[in-house]
Amino acid sequence: MTSQILVTIRCAAFNHGQYIRQTLEGFVKQQTDFRFEAIVHDDASIDNTADIIREYAQKYPDLIKPFFETENQYSKGGKEIDRIFEGNTHGKYMIICEGDDYWTDPLKLQKQVDFLESHPDFNLCCHNWSVVTDSGTQFSPIHNKYTEPFSFTFATLPWIWITKTVTTMFRMDAIDNTVIHSYQYARDVHLVYYALKSGKGYYMPEVMAVYRVHSGGVWSKTDVNKRNYTTYALYKELYQHEPNKAVRKRYMNATLAYFNGLAYGKKTWWHVCTNLKLYVEALRNISDVKDLVFCLGALVPTTIVQWVMKTFKV
Repeated sequence: MTSQILVTIRCAAFNHGQYIRQTLEGFVKQQTDFRFEAIVHDDASIDNTADIIREYAQKYPDLIKPFFETENQYSKGGKEIDRIFEGNTHGKYMIICEGDDYWTDPLKLQKQVDFLESHPDFNLCCHNWSVVTDSGTQFSPIHNKYTEPFSFTFATLPWIWITKTVTTMFRMDAIDNTVIHSYQYARDVHLVYYALKSGKGYYMPEVMAVYRVHSGGVWSKTDVNKRNYTTYALYKELYQHEPNKAVRKRYMNATLAYFNGLAYGKKTWWHVCTNLKLYVEALRNISDVKDLVFCLGALVPTTIVQWVMKTFKV
């Protein structure tokens, strides 16, 4: 085993006392022939999250590198969190695992590194996952859809988002943090986009991680219209910087999703002018017949579309 750190794990935690032990166990149980590190950031949790992180840092000092805040940084925009992660990332590869998600395969890192080391034209590698909710464990939305490995670009990236952060390993020299920080709505989408801008991605069908959905999750507890707005805004901004066909299509679909949610929401349907402007904005991005079908479909309530798809197995 070489002395060089090959992989850096970035783990952000806040009030994850119920889950963080399982997350950290997923790190320490990794079996690799290379060194890796886990930068674990506690954002001023008010439960026992920090105590559990300290416990693991004392037990595994060469692996767990803890950082503790006395004031919550996420509420201030998160720039300090970014500075800590980026300033302490030493690996050739980087992977993100939030403090409420966890890995189930002890060979996960080894498998992904082996692939990326032998395929220098690939900048990211992801895999299948499971979903844990209050009602139990479920298959991911892609479990029966993608049963064989495949490569992809941003243009051929499936509409079902396969690059969950808990699954995706990035080649660090493919990512320019200065560029990403120039975006107001920077998200993991930008990491994926810029990684795929200069290389390809690879999907492994093995289930090697768990994505947890719970009421305390930052994204899951956000109002659906706010989530739709954020997705719409980030793709609109991305398209302004990267005006290509692949980004335009995702911008159009994000616009339609936001429009549909507002148009049929109990408290937002009457914002006719706003809703109409969004729909016209989507229409301006039509480039083929398939885009037109998507636009027409957005006029139908999502619940009806889902019922038709389920009933007729579309």
